[in-house]
Amino acid sequence: MWDVVQNKTLYQHFSAQICLLCSFPSYLTYPLLNWGRANKTTLLPLIRLQNKAVRTLEYNKAKTTVLYSKHKMLEIPDLFQLSVAKFMYSFCNGGLPNHFDNYFAEIASVHKYQTRLASLQKYYLPRMKTTLGHLSLKYIGPKIWSNIPERLKSSSPHSFGKKYKKVLLSCQTSC
Repeated sequence: MWDVVQNKTLYQHFSAQICLLCSFPSYLTYPLLNWGRANKTTLLPLIRLQNKAVRTLEYNKAKTTVLYSKHKMLEIPDLFQLSVAKFMYSFCNGGLPNHFDNYFAEIASVHKYQTRLASLQKYYLPRMKTTLGHLSLKYIGPKIWSNIPERLKSSSPHSFGKKYKKVLLSCQTSC
């Protein structure tokens, strides 16, 4: 991947794009649930590297937001959000190991009252007192899951990631 960034004159545009789109996302998405919660200053070198790689596709210094939308790529915070959403989808559909069966509490198990929150959300959002607690998967997972449209939650496992990526890409260009 770094070879593409340093030797961009050696590659044709198409071959550089294929090489970048195949290698770079796999390095980012594999450990994303672990390091995606890091603070912005820790992620800044990785964000810069991703921006440099995306600019290499066009051989210019255009705005990265335009290049991300043109190549239908997600930025690192959006990749993290997609990764957490896929994790929550797997949790809701029983696709995770048994160790995670009681990881998230349903609102019905916390209280039996019919509140607005109980009708809007399925999982209880625990109270966290520290910023480290707000970065935990136990807090971020239900928070992201509650913002996902209901039509996506009922889609098939194969199409869920693709459809949610389209939602994130549309928000990336319009938000």
